[in-house]
Amino acid sequence: MVVYLDAVWVLNLLIDACLLKLTALMLKRQTSWIHLWSGALIASAVVLILFTPAAFLVDHPIGKLIYSVIIIFVTFGFHRITVFLQNLAAFYFTAFAIGGGLFAVHYFFQDGSFYASNRFLNTMNYGDPISWMTVIIGFPMLWFFSKKRLDQTVTRKWQSSTIADVIVRFSDITIEAKAMIDSGNKLSDPLTQAPVMFLSKEVCQENVPEVFFQAEKAPAGSLDLENLTGDWKNRVAWVPYRAVDGTSRMTLAVRPDQVLIKYEGKRIECTKSLVAFVDHSLSSSGDFSSILHPDMLLHGKMIETAS
Repeated sequence: MVVYLDAVWVLNLLIDACLLKLTALMLKRQTSWIHLWSGALIASAVVLILFTPAAFLVDHPIGKLIYSVIIIFVTFGFHRITVFLQNLAAFYFTAFAIGGGLFAVHYFFQDGSFYASNRFLNTMNYGDPISWMTVIIGFPMLWFFSKKRLDQTVTRKWQSSTIADVIVRFSDITIEAKAMIDSGNKLSDPLTQAPVMFLSKEVCQENVPEVFFQAEKAPAGSLDLENLTGDWKNRVAWVPYRAVDGTSRMTLAVRPDQVLIKYEGKRIECTKSLVAFVDHSLSSSGDFSSILHPDMLLHGKMIETAS
């Protein structure tokens, strides 16, 4: 059997570089391209070592572990033992994840006879059970897929750290929702300096007059607020804001009796705030249905620790 060792080595060099890069992205580690490719060069050298008398050094599990330690040391250096172990564990995780994905793709397109044959157990048939075509095409796809999933995980983790439970009270009406604390929300009433929060129709449409949801799209003068029942009319406030295109506009907001925020084990009460209702969903994934102004937490009154 003919083994094109140079082609195998180049393929492994590229794969190892991609795995190390994915490890760096996953842990947000900074490493130079020189260190990255040096680590990949050392990692890919195992292909050459396997065809030398020194193969026993990387054939034993302990030898493989030591070899991995050298790869991580060259790529990321050594700062603290905990950081170094994190780098090592992340490298193994990415290698197992990508390798397992390649095996799954290959298994999907192969029948059972392939894995029942002796070729599956014979390591001298270089490349089995993952074919070259699977590696060349499947690896980049799995790499980008894994990177996308990591980015989404980071985003959702960030969102979960800015999610709070909120209770809004209007007289005898109580509305509960999941809210995102948006540092970019700077909308406030210029007269009273009351911060404005947003509440989606999906959590309050049965308790709030329909006209409040029409204010987002309809001009201010076209809204019929005279037929509001109860004390809703006394709660209405028009808040000016500047749109993205630079034009000045007005949004309709309502004064609640109380806004209670449960965040990081604390209960924060806001008595000076406004609520603007929107007709659309605020989160495409359904994680939250309200957007809070950061000043509501900054200037709110802590009343007790949430249980």
